[in-house]
Amino acid sequence: MKGTVFHGPHDVRVERVDDPALQTPTDALVRITRAGICGSDLHFYHGAFPIEPGFVLGHEGVGVIEEVGSGVDRLKKGDRVVVSGLVACGRCFFCRRGQPSQCSESGSAVFGYGASSAGKLGWLGGEQSEAVRVPMADYTCYPLPAAIDDDAAVFLADILPTAYFGAINGNIRPGDTVAIFGCGPVGLCAVMSAKLFGPAEVIAVDSIPYRLELARKLGATPMSLENAQQAILDRTEGRGADVTIEAVGNEGALTAAIMAARGGGTVSVIGVFAAPSFNFPIGYAFARDLKFSIGLANINAHIPELSRLIASGTLDPRPLISHIMPLDDAAKGYEIFNARKDNVMKVLLKP
Repeated sequence: MKGTVFHGPHDVRVERVDDPALQTPTDALVRITRAGICGSDLHFYHGAFPIEPGFVLGHEGVGVIEEVGSGVDRLKKGDRVVVSGLVACGRCFFCRRGQPSQCSESGSAVFGYGASSAGKLGWLGGEQSEAVRVPMADYTCYPLPAAIDDDAAVFLADILPTAYFGAINGNIRPGDTVAIFGCGPVGLCAVMSAKLFGPAEVIAVDSIPYRLELARKLGATPMSLENAQQAILDRTEGRGADVTIEAVGNEGALTAAIMAARGGGTVSVIGVFAAPSFNFPIGYAFARDLKFSIGLANINAHIPELSRLIASGTLDPRPLISHIMPLDDAAKGYEIFNARKDNVMKVLLKP
């Protein structure tokens, strides 16, 4: 089969790779019909994560079940499914408490991150490919209703549940002011997610005009990063935002989110940081009585609810899609996404 193979910084190639095969009774094989390029994939593209070349990228995929192991109960050949970017068992201490990101059976394995993230599961192929082996398939795959097409379903694999997780951790209340720092695909999903909780205003902060315009179309108040601090104070009688969400994985954006939160407010962090540490203004946060939440999203736990919201028309992430490209053009997709060409937002690949 074909897969998008990492060879080094700024070097990804679509090549022939080994076909996946069942390895355990709880595995399923999924033929991919749509895959996404995620912002966190760019960490590999930049060489920020120390991963050996040769693995297939991608943790956002939708497809059709081709084969299931003898231990798979919920799925059958021919089912359309979204494959969660995060492998989880659904039965352990953490999964039963809605924390599949801490699954003790999978070791919090993520597709497309190479063998180092797969823990007990060994090598996990990525989903920017023609097919993928899915361990623990009953909980890692979610059957899709006909009302959700492939383009919308891709968002369920990672970025929409991640954004929703950030909104939940922000403890948004009706009438709140919410400020979201970063208007890439995750940040704009956070705009949509935050609005589900009844805030008075959602403010979207970024430095790229076309992203801010899309945020405005989604119902947010757009603000440039350089003016956001004072503008947020002006709109909140000098208090600051009740909730801020950092959706970039950037120290500057995180600092801005902390400084923009009101006293007693909440800072929710969902951006993926490549750096192992950052400068945290702990004295300021202490004095301001800030609540701080950060973590890998519990994707699998949120897919069912978000699936219902998409199927009902309450959520529609498809306006974020800017490019749908053949899998063979994956390298071009990475180049466009990385360079922010052609007003790029979300790039989908179609095998």
